[in-house]
This record gives sequence, structure tokens and C-alpha cells, in this order.
Amino acid sequence: MLTIRGVYDGKTIRPLPGEPLPEVEGEVEVRIVFCEPASPSDASPIEQLFRIRDSHPPLPHPVR
Repeated sequence: MLTIRGVYDGKTIRPLPGEPLPEVEGEVEVRIVFCEPASPSDASPIEQLFRIRDSHPPLPHPVR
């Protein structure tokens, strides 16, 4: 079994940059595992981003 990490935007699955993709001829069986629970949320995308941002401590140095 080969594991390839990727992102799913609700429509398309894309591998993360740098993830190696094997050469494939024809069709292959895949298994998709969501690392975080996929549940509908009442919060808007902006509210979700602020919630995620607020859940992490600030970096100890400025980022420019």
C-alpha cells in the first residue's frame, strides 16, 4: 500500500506539493481517509479561519 497525502476542496483531490505519484496504467483502487472529521458547520468560512487562527499561539518572531 502506498500513502499519498493530499487536500480535498469538496470537489477535487490534489496531492500535496512534493508528494510522489506513481506511474499508473488503467484504473487502480484507492482508499481515501479524512484526517479530520468532515461535518457540516454553521460557521462561515471566515469564522472558521479565525477560529483556527485563534486556536494556535502566535509565532515568536515576525513573518515578513
